[in-house]
Amino acid sequence: MRRIGTTALACAALLVVAGCNGTSVTDTSAGGGSDGKDGKGEVSGKLQLTFWGGAARAQKTNAVADMFVKEHSGVTIDRQNADFGNYFNKLNIQASSHTLPCVMQLQGRQLNDYTKRKVLLPLDPMIESGAIKVDDIPKEIVDTGRGPDGKLYFLPYGAAYDAVGVNQTLADEAGVGLPPDGYDWTQYTEWMAKASAKLPKGTFAAGSRGGLPNYFIAYQLANGKQLFTDDGKLGFTKESLVEYWTMWEKLRTAGTTMGADAQADEPEGAEQGFIAQGKLLTDSIPGNALTPASATLASKPGAQKLTTLPMPSGPSGGGNAMFTSGFAIPTNCDNIPTAAAFIDFFTNNPEAGAVFKSDNGAATNQKVLQAQVDDPKLAPLKKHELELYQQIVAKKPPTILYPPGYQATFESAFTRAYEEIAFGKKTVQQAADSFFTEANAGLGG
Repeated sequence: MRRIGTTALACAALLVVAGCNGTSVTDTSAGGGSDGKDGKGEVSGKLQLTFWGGAARAQKTNAVADMFVKEHSGVTIDRQNADFGNYFNKLNIQASSHTLPCVMQLQGRQLNDYTKRKVLLPLDPMIESGAIKVDDIPKEIVDTGRGPDGKLYFLPYGAAYDAVGVNQTLADEAGVGLPPDGYDWTQYTEWMAKASAKLPKGTFAAGSRGGLPNYFIAYQLANGKQLFTDDGKLGFTKESLVEYWTMWEKLRTAGTTMGADAQADEPEGAEQGFIAQGKLLTDSIPGNALTPASATLASKPGAQKLTTLPMPSGPSGGGNAMFTSGFAIPTNCDNIPTAAAFIDFFTNNPEAGAVFKSDNGAATNQKVLQAQVDDPKLAPLKKHELELYQQIVAKKPPTILYPPGYQATFESAFTRAYEEIAFGKKTVQQAADSFFTEANAGLGG
């Protein structure tokens, strides 16, 4: 979640170029009601399932699919998966040719690249009919699957969040400990600066992170600022962005953060990032990356330990947003009842949850999640990840409606604009001007 590789950006751009106009359901014979769009009907026949993730996630997903087939002997499931970038490359091609698999995985940040082209079925009729249940999922989480028209287009089964990772060992050795409960951005940056002079040589309080969209989103939410307008353009002011980038530039020029040259060499993936290597006191990491990042750090000399905290707060409260993953049903699906039944099973079945083990964000079904938290065999770090999610979601985090083109336009342009500041190519004001021009030209269209 921290970075978007070039493949994923090209894929998102491909969807914009392709057009991907939706089609109506081509075969309604398997459904309930007049057209099967309420999800009621016979659960049988062939089903295509597509998702992203590595070997470990594929093994768990396939195990859940096997459980579903065992409960519904008339069902067969064709499973397709790939890494994140290649997954969306293929999905976008399938969208343009109206051959999307009946159960397709999406994230909230890409959702409206697809709703705009009307290739997804609303799930609301399936919820109303009882084919899909949301009773035990927090409203704030369900709403991340809604499009601009307010309809639900994917059901989140896993909720991830950005956290502030802290090398607890370095914090204690520098004499600063952890930031206080409810800390704000001023306290966070002052805490970094205080620790900086007491850190080991070659170690920095933070990375050069002014270009990380996740931090900026948290900053805006905590300060009650709008991110996007109803028509998908930038909803915050240039002055707000200048203020934010100036904050990071003061830290960078003071030597509190890593230099831009060094930051550019950071490996991909939170489990190999600089905080996982012991080179940083703090950084933004996905909440569910604590376990793999800690494993990397434990392999380094010094027996250092990581922990995670909520994002800094502000006048409007916490700065955390939810990044959910879930399943959608395309308009070209010819087996809607089976697709709806699978989505409901994957999200709400306790045994399925026990097998998948919150592998792609915390289980959104609160009963499924609590069973995992209460499991005495659950590793302490994983328990911390899940409990921190519960703490964040209990505060009812805001829902962000990401406009079409968000990842292809906003994230790449934001990171590139700050790099031009950090490398001395533009002033903060010049970078803000160019970012606004580029982002508004590419968003929402």
